[in-house]
Amino acid sequence: MKKICLCGAGLFMLYALSAQPFNLDTAINPVELKLLPFKPTAKERELEKGRMNITRVTQSDDTLYYFVQGASIYSPVYVGVTSLDPANKIDVRLHKMNWKNANRSGSTDEKGQWSEKFKTENDFGIMVIPQSKPAKYTLLVWVGDEAKIELPPVLDKDKDATSGGGKGGGMSQSTILYIVIGALAVIVAFLFFKLKNRKS
Repeated sequence: MKKICLCGAGLFMLYALSAQPFNLDTAINPVELKLLPFKPTAKERELEKGRMNITRVTQSDDTLYYFVQGASIYSPVYVGVTSLDPANKIDVRLHKMNWKNANRSGSTDEKGQWSEKFKTENDFGIMVIPQSKPAKYTLLVWVGDEAKIELPPVLDKDKDATSGGGKGGGMSQSTILYIVIGALAVIVAFLFFKLKNRKS
């Protein structure tokens, strides 16, 4: 009976975690903002490639909660809010792990705009609190493509081990191999000499 109860509790916890990404507060039901592929055709906008969600909201509740999944630490993230009524200030808070402590926060300016750029891993939450209701605004989330970093080779492949010519100033693979073999030979000779003296 005890094992059945434990299994049931475990399944409930898994369900709760999947239903609520940040905490187990069942009073909060965040809306997932699904990211769709965004591929601008203009060459000058190639850096904007990634995934995007644009949601137009008419908010009558005091607070609305959203969350986004699938962010990568190697991708830039942009969150922006544009109020249709600039006089109606909207507070925006970005959360990670729970809804109690905001990692970043701000309010729309005199033009009715607020935005933030950052990097994070996996998911994050967005809390929106208008000063007066109903509040009409557009919520935009953009996650850029992962940065492709090409690291230079550790060894210079163009370097000729015999002539010492070639590009760059690195050592060739064969030169390093000879150095390693020489070092090992010295260590073996030292240990052999030490062992022989100990026997005598």
